[in-house]
Amino acid sequence: MGLLATSAVTLFSVSILATSSPTIANSTFVFQSKQSTPRTSLVVKNVAAPVTPAAPAPQLKTIVVQPGDNLTKLAETNDTTTLRMFYDNTAITDPDLIHPDQVLKVPTADEALVPREVPVNQQIATPSASESTRAAAPQVASAATESVTSVGDGVWDSIAACESGGNWAINTGNGFYGGVQFTLSSWQAVGGTGYPNQASKAEQILRAKILQSRQGWGAWPACTAKLGIG
Repeated sequence: MGLLATSAVTLFSVSILATSSPTIANSTFVFQSKQSTPRTSLVVKNVAAPVTPAAPAPQLKTIVVQPGDNLTKLAETNDTTTLRMFYDNTAITDPDLIHPDQVLKVPTADEALVPREVPVNQQIATPSASESTRAAAPQVASAATESVTSVGDGVWDSIAACESGGNWAINTGNGFYGGVQFTLSSWQAVGGTGYPNQASKAEQILRAKILQSRQGWGAWPACTAKLGIG
C-alpha cells in the first residue's frame, strides 16, 4: 500500500503542476523505472595464416663455347660433370666434339636428367697427365682393316681448312689435334697411336675416314654443314 500511495501522490502532483504551469504543461516527461546496462559485443576477426612466398624458379644458365673450350673444361668451370653436361645438351652427339659459338645449358646440381648413350669408343674423361706428356713418334699410314669411305683427299683438305686452317701439325693445347681436330680419345678409337698432330697428313686422313665411317659427317658438324657435305 505504501508504494501505491507514493506513486499516486507523485502522479497527482505532476498532474497539478502540468495544469497550473504552461511550461510544465508543454513538457514531456519520461519515466524510466530501470536503466538498461549496455552490452558489449565481442567481435572475432578471422586472421589469415601467413603466406610463405614461393621459392623463385631456378635461373637457366647457358654458356657459349669459345675457341679452345672442351666439354670437360666447361663442366669443371661450372661445378658440374662432363656426363651431366652431355645429358643436358642433347644437340651434342659426341662429347669429344663441341665447336665455338655453340650455346650449351649448364644443369643445376639437383636437376633430374635423362641418361643417354655415350657414342661407342668415346671417352668422357680428359687424357691423364702421363698420356699428355709422353712423346710419340710420327706414324706411317698402314692398311686399314675395316672399310672406309671413298671420299677423296680434297674433301679432307676442305674440312682441315675449316677446322684448323689447313695446319695438319697444329696443337694449340685445347685438346684437339691435327688437321681435322681429333681428340686423343677419338684418335685412339680409330687405331691411331701417339698424337694426331705428330702423324703424317696421310695417316690423319686415313683415321678420319675410319671415324667418318662410324659416326658419319656429324663428327665434324659445323664445318661439314658450312661446306655442304653430308
